[in-house]
Amino acid sequence: MATVRDIAAHVGVSIATVSRALNEPNKVSPETLKVVEDAINELNYEKKLPVKKRTNLFGVIFPNISNPFFSELLEVIENEAFHHGRCVLFFNSRHNLRQEKLYLQECENHDVDGVFLVPHCLDEDYLNQIKKYRFSTVLLTQTSTVLPSIALEHKEGGRLAANHLMSLGNTKIGYVGPINDREDKLIGFKEALDSRHIKLAPEHMFDTEVGNNIQNFVSGLINQDGKVSVSAIFCVNDVFAQQVIEAFLTSGIRIPDDVVVVGFDNSLTSKLLNISSVSQPMREIAHVGFDEMLVQLKATEKKSAYTPQLLLPRLVVRGSSIQIVKEQQQ
Repeated sequence: MATVRDIAAHVGVSIATVSRALNEPNKVSPETLKVVEDAINELNYEKKLPVKKRTNLFGVIFPNISNPFFSELLEVIENEAFHHGRCVLFFNSRHNLRQEKLYLQECENHDVDGVFLVPHCLDEDYLNQIKKYRFSTVLLTQTSTVLPSIALEHKEGGRLAANHLMSLGNTKIGYVGPINDREDKLIGFKEALDSRHIKLAPEHMFDTEVGNNIQNFVSGLINQDGKVSVSAIFCVNDVFAQQVIEAFLTSGIRIPDDVVVVGFDNSLTSKLLNISSVSQPMREIAHVGFDEMLVQLKATEKKSAYTPQLLLPRLVVRGSSIQIVKEQQQ
């Protein structure tokens, strides 16, 4: 990689002139600045990040603190920060990109050392804009090559849910969550179903990015005779699973006798309500994320690309998919 000395030798000016062109371009003549910039591009020079005084302060930006998974993850991150002698500033973006951008700027204003972010989107141009901030950024629960990231292998989680539902003999299966070609949980879920020649019917799928009335969706699955058109439903988080179960129970449908339900995250909600769920190891996510952040703080420059770190899921089976309590009582 080219250095300031290489640029100076290539252009035929002093190192001090090149340094001024890089750091105080208004103090260099337009002609000299143009020559230095051309040399920078030609020699593929990358300016090193300035050494930043540490504030021992981290920003945490999550999309929905009302989801128990994120509130639990925040607690674990805060605990990790405490044991590392650091504090956190928390921001709830409420799935709003504008708010997320505002909070990133607030992190810059507060001169935080780093930000743990669950991003609204994974658009590369957007993530590259985040990369330009002075602080280091580590993505949690989602993956990208633009920034360091730690997440669960969501496709495998979807496959675990599908295999569990199929092992119970279900062939008419529903889905509640985002429906797009970027939703890895759905991709893995469908791949497992396809391997057994089971298809997800469009009328058995509810796109949570388009609508929020799960009660109407569930009601549409029940005919006039009180029969349900599906025998199982997979939900991409435990909050949706709770809403699906409540909607069925309101309509007189029994869980798991008439319909089995599996959620995702293994949050406090699933534990309290006895919901089968794919577990995200939040303590491991937080621990690995913190280790990665400490590595980034020691780096003198940000990489052009990063390798995502993926953790393996496991399925926790509870009473929403099998009759655990009844079996224990017999």
